[in-house]
Amino acid sequence: MSLVVFPFKQEDPRVALANVRTAAAQERVREVLCVGSDRDTAYAAIEEAAPEIERKTGTPVRLILQRRIGTLRPGKGDAMNTGLAWFVEHTRHERIHFYDADITSFGGDWISKAEAAADRGFPVVRHYYPRAATDAMITWFITRVGFALLWPDSVLPHIEQPLGGELLLTREVAAQLVADTGVKTQSDWGIDTRLTMAIVADGHALCEIYMPQGKLHKLYGSLTDIKDMTVECFGVIQAHRALEIPAGSGHVVEPPTGVDEEVRRKVAYSIEDTVGLLREGWTDAQLSLLDLFPPEFRQGMAAGRDYPRLGFLDAPLWGDVYPVFLQHADPTDDAWRELLFRAWVSRVLTYTVTEAIRGYDAAMDYLRSTIAGYMS
Repeated sequence: MSLVVFPFKQEDPRVALANVRTAAAQERVREVLCVGSDRDTAYAAIEEAAPEIERKTGTPVRLILQRRIGTLRPGKGDAMNTGLAWFVEHTRHERIHFYDADITSFGGDWISKAEAAADRGFPVVRHYYPRAATDAMITWFITRVGFALLWPDSVLPHIEQPLGGELLLTREVAAQLVADTGVKTQSDWGIDTRLTMAIVADGHALCEIYMPQGKLHKLYGSLTDIKDMTVECFGVIQAHRALEIPAGSGHVVEPPTGVDEEVRRKVAYSIEDTVGLLREGWTDAQLSLLDLFPPEFRQGMAAGRDYPRLGFLDAPLWGDVYPVFLQHADPTDDAWRELLFRAWVSRVLTYTVTEAIRGYDAAMDYLRSTIAGYMS
């Protein structure tokens, strides 16, 4: 039997409650745990509704605040580590599921499909789903690029959505992760990346199941909304770039079965609001760091102070720039954080105006080909 965990922070109470009710009604679920960052409106709504949900479904709904477990910025990592620790220390359930609380397309099949894969012997099951052509930009231009450059012979570059917060773990895997100092340290947005790395490093077989309806959730305005996530996901890769990852591993990916039109048409961020990020707020410290980079990058970024160039940071140049950040960047330094974020924004905008504009299928083919190129 299984525990379902929903980490949450300032979510729409209606969406969060709908997802809790859905999970509690599933046959294989024996407990639902909601891990809040603080006592916000979603926390209050779940607290009020929990007794009624348990009466109707027979499934206990527990509500706790996340513990301060890690050493980095307090965030999602603390919430997920709190859920893992609760599962290992306070339950006898065989499996644990994690789902983001803001999924508006969540249904019982997210749970049942994961359970079916675990029944086939997979100790780790991850959900993957179609994303808008301009969504998942951290995955495509930070995480999977790092995986491809650093561990090209492993399964890491092949994992569809290494930042996905939707997964199932058996008790054995969860216990290993609870004991992993590197995982416990990762209290910020880097937790999903770090969990992925730890699972593959430990050699666990992994199945990815496809959810054709996609993960419909709130998207972004300017890309500055996810600045911390960008820097922190890069930071976990940089900090663990010497981690030994075995070549190959049991990895099965269920084939995709289609993409909803809503996902194909979705625009994940505001281009107009984002372009200004290349122009504003430059400091002498940031400009001096450009001397470490290839001339084409240095010139293109510096020119953005007057008139942003949107098409210069293509895949080959990004492949030359990324290792410089790996070697020199200090994610705790403001100048490095801003430069890394600007560089990623420029890469996203270049892709958007040169590739995503050609349509969903062409954009996905392009993104996959770039990862394959970095692995060769």
